[in-house]
Amino acid sequence: MTADTDTRTDVPALRVESVSLRFGGIRALDDVSFTMQPGTIHALIGPNGAGKSSCFNVICGVYKPTEGSVHLGDTQLTGMKPNRLARLGIGRSFQNIALSLGSTVLDNVMLGRHTLMSGGFLAAGVRAPWMVRQERRHVERATEICEFLGIGRRLHEPVSALPYGVAKLVDIARALAVEPTVLLLDEPAAGLNAVETAEIALTIRSLRDALGISILLVEHDMGLVMSIADRVSVLDFGKLIADGEPAAVRENPEVIRAYLGAGEES
Repeated sequence: MTADTDTRTDVPALRVESVSLRFGGIRALDDVSFTMQPGTIHALIGPNGAGKSSCFNVICGVYKPTEGSVHLGDTQLTGMKPNRLARLGIGRSFQNIALSLGSTVLDNVMLGRHTLMSGGFLAAGVRAPWMVRQERRHVERATEICEFLGIGRRLHEPVSALPYGVAKLVDIARALAVEPTVLLLDEPAAGLNAVETAEIALTIRSLRDALGISILLVEHDMGLVMSIADRVSVLDFGKLIADGEPAAVRENPEVIRAYLGAGEES
């Protein structure tokens, strides 16, 4: 699979700058800053309650930070709704699969293409020839994405009939359908067995290599993180306690105390 554009040499950096987030008297994030460099796999990890999901949701536009900002290149993302972020090239998958279970694989992936489609209700209703051609192109691209992920033969199956691991791939395909420069993966290995986890690791690497995109993943599987991440940021009690290459993070005393010595998070 190749990028939908001719080239993708201008993938911007994603910057989280001095982000704090409060819920009432609870500080979920405390002055968190890190940068995801273009074309890298960046992992965000930490024990239960560390603030990973809160940080992820700030980046995704679900939460607006109390302080600080998020930037994609020169564009400030803070306060933008998720649908606007999708149009800017940010795609996301979900830990708890966010798919229409009664619809087919293709229909679910096509939902991600809607942000790229032009035309209004009238043009769609009368099936204008240019709309038909546009839809055909989007179906072809959705099919290509599914083929790359190994689920092309399941295009017309309802998601409800799929094994859990395959459904996770459909969720990633839907995220890829927005043609992202930044792909956000929320615990892609959650609920997978060892074989499926190894396969998802290979898939994530392949996506980065084939598309040249940046991938941010929140993940609790340390084996997966350390095997594929170019850089790792570690949160504990809402604070950033480490940020660097996997080998250095693995040896960081604060990380060992806060994360590696703790039980796995759900």
